Amino acid sequence: MRRVLLFPVRILWKIFSRVVSALIIPFSAVAWIVQLIPHIPKMAVADEVILMTNPTGFGHSVMGPDAMRRLYKGKRCLFLVTSWLYEHNQKVGLLWPDIDVAFISRFLAALPHQNRVVAIPFLRWHDAMAIILTRGIVAVISRGQAHFQTLYEMYLGLQKRGSDPKYLSDEYKNHADGVEVTAQWQLLQKNIKSLPLRLPQVFRDEFNSRLEQAWTAGGHTIPRKMCCLYLRYEERDANYTMLRNSSSLENHLPAVRHLNEAGYQVLLTGDFKIEDATKTEFKGGVVNAEVLGADHDLFQLFAASEADIFIGNHGGGDIISVSNGIPSLYIDWFPYSHGRRNAWFYYKSARDENGEMIPGKRLITDFVHDTAASFGTLLNNTQEEITDAVACFIEDVNKPGAPDPYADVAALIPKDTNFHAIGARLSPAWVRRNILNEGGAKGVLQ
Repeated sequence: MRRVLLFPVRILWKIFSRVVSALIIPFSAVAWIVQLIPHIPKMAVADEVILMTNPTGFGHSVMGPDAMRRLYKGKRCLFLVTSWLYEHNQKVGLLWPDIDVAFISRFLAALPHQNRVVAIPFLRWHDAMAIILTRGIVAVISRGQAHFQTLYEMYLGLQKRGSDPKYLSDEYKNHADGVEVTAQWQLLQKNIKSLPLRLPQVFRDEFNSRLEQAWTAGGHTIPRKMCCLYLRYEERDANYTMLRNSSSLENHLPAVRHLNEAGYQVLLTGDFKIEDATKTEFKGGVVNAEVLGADHDLFQLFAASEADIFIGNHGGGDIISVSNGIPSLYIDWFPYSHGRRNAWFYYKSARDENGEMIPGKRLITDFVHDTAASFGTLLNNTQEEITDAVACFIEDVNKPGAPDPYADVAALIPKDTNFHAIGARLSPAWVRRNILNEGGAKGVLQ
């Protein structure tokens, strides 16, 4: 009955939203052109211009420019990002000394609804308009000298660098696969070196001063190192989002204590706040922008780019650390086939439909390509698992270049995954708990 009653409402909404979108889009076009005007001098001398509309989000606002500056090294590059209130850290442009990054706001109405946003005019309409106008303006201003493309088009070109023949097929000719693009970007970093991502020195000095004050005021006497702890938790009910969400901050606190004892001040980024009791207990050992009284966007960029080590989840908040090659531990990780360079992985566990725990070997073999987790229900890492993983990670980063003691277990993961293409490692803690404890090493590895 409810669906029947809602049917006319949905029809009316479809009509109303399309009519209003059509009426507003001309004003959006004028607003777009006006905002492009300040960037005309850069367009006039640019060799390459890229417009980011889709995909979107913080991660791509970092990965896109970073891939561009490597692909077109030595050329004058301008990277434009379509933005609005809800999705970007607009200070990322401060990170690059060798490329211009600018944000152009969309002129539209945004209505929050169930942890999502409904936009009028529709994003698809607006961004199609923005691409057409920007392509034309770049062609005129540069007198046809600048090469214009969308981020998606650049990603398609990056994807074709892969060795998997399927990405040369007709099926993928106009379809950029996010996993393959991320893998090729990381391989690009190995082959084409560029300057690390850094904020201007004035911001770096200010953050280091505040962090040092918080560390020493808390009674910590060992020389301070930094760990960026990125924990993501989105309320959206999208399946893909829920599969990547983190365990609670409370479950990470014993690991934070281990990090402090090893001389690491923990810089918290992501979606959790630090409660007053935690601030009091850790006394400068774990901080965020609020604790420091700092700008949130700048703190996010500083923590990810300056940390000595990175610990976190699957999400855009890791991209800066990946670009800078910071040693990393990924916890609560899924899908099992994905990897990052210079990183160790501790996977989510899973139960089958009968509530039985699925053995670790099956997760990384039988279900490694199931990115929707249709095999069962994923379980976040426990406090004990997180603490164990971090303790092993601290040992591992103190032995750079040491051979992987569990390379034979990692070899169980199919070779056609980006885990192997990137050269990722399994966390020794995960192997011991999920492989070696399941009937003995020899039986599991056979």
